[in-house]
Amino acid sequence: MAQLWFWEGFYSRYGVNLERYYQEPLVVTDLDLFAFDFTPHLHQIKHIGEVKSGTGKNAEKPLDRIVWLRGLRELVGADAAELTMAKGVTDRIRHLGRSLDVTAQSVDDFERREGNAVGKMADLGAHGVTALSLEREIRDVCREEAELDRAFKFLRGEVLFLEPFLAIKQLIDLLQGISRHWTPRLQDGEARAVRWLAAESVSILALKLVAASATAVTVSRSDWDTLVSERLAEGAVPTHQMRKISDAVDKYVAGMLAAAKVAPEIRTEAIGAFLPEPPHYASSLAELCWRLKSDAPVARALPRQLDLFLFERLVKRRDIDASVLARLGLSRDTFGHMRRLLSSFLRSCDASFDELEQVMTSGAAPGDSSTAKIRAGGSAPT
Repeated sequence: MAQLWFWEGFYSRYGVNLERYYQEPLVVTDLDLFAFDFTPHLHQIKHIGEVKSGTGKNAEKPLDRIVWLRGLRELVGADAAELTMAKGVTDRIRHLGRSLDVTAQSVDDFERREGNAVGKMADLGAHGVTALSLEREIRDVCREEAELDRAFKFLRGEVLFLEPFLAIKQLIDLLQGISRHWTPRLQDGEARAVRWLAAESVSILALKLVAASATAVTVSRSDWDTLVSERLAEGAVPTHQMRKISDAVDKYVAGMLAAAKVAPEIRTEAIGAFLPEPPHYASSLAELCWRLKSDAPVARALPRQLDLFLFERLVKRRDIDASVLARLGLSRDTFGHMRRLLSSFLRSCDASFDELEQVMTSGAAPGDSSTAKIRAGGSAPT
């Protein structure tokens, strides 16, 4: 399902863990499908999906699953949902589903869509049998090291539910950790894990950057810069509340320092000490998002493009067929420009490493020195 939705135009993920985000045991442990798209003004649209292939006497009833899926849609803030079932999807069930913003379809409907949209594009990027097998391998490798295990679980669930600015901060922190972990001397399995984590992180970062850029559409540049600094400075407590707390602390500290007859210049330096500061990359992030919103048609496609591009070139280390390049626009100058802008931003944050930067800037797979651009066709480089 996630592969189908990707080729129908969405950024999609499967098996997205719910329990880590809500930190509560749930009957619904994960989402079969979590898919994202953007309007022309970069407003993010979310869809969820569920697949039930059972055909026995105890198989779930379509109407029960539709009602259940409607509740799950509300829980995760999705705009619509899709249910795929092996049997029982009648015209009446379809009509009832539409009234609840849930599309109901049979497996036959799904396979027909799959034939039309996917075709020869199967098993590419983050989707398909190879990607599923690789993810299981990466999960096993990450379990052997606590830092990698936390990163894997964060990327397979929690990050997709976070609001954009918080997600961006945490993804940059994660990429900084991955970059420190990287060394060409890593064992093959661990090296593949680091490449996978980097590809997943950067593609989700692109998704969150575009979502954050939507706010820039309706504000001035100076207001946008201020907003970005404030959002990056805040943590669990919003900035306006932190200002109130900081002001109260300033008054209290100033009174104590005055009573202790501390020099005026020292008392002045203490003002605002409790107010959190944005990270050093705040201005660079504001500039990057401003450029994204200024070219919204290109920005809308960027997360999907990077998703397939990074998994093919960085993780699977293979060429991308010319038909795929054309379908996703990967050979366009606009994609190369946006890719290099993001690479420059990551480098300024110390959130990149040599192989990731090579792929992002030149399009060449790691170890491929024969070309500085994406090559179409051919076999995977060894």
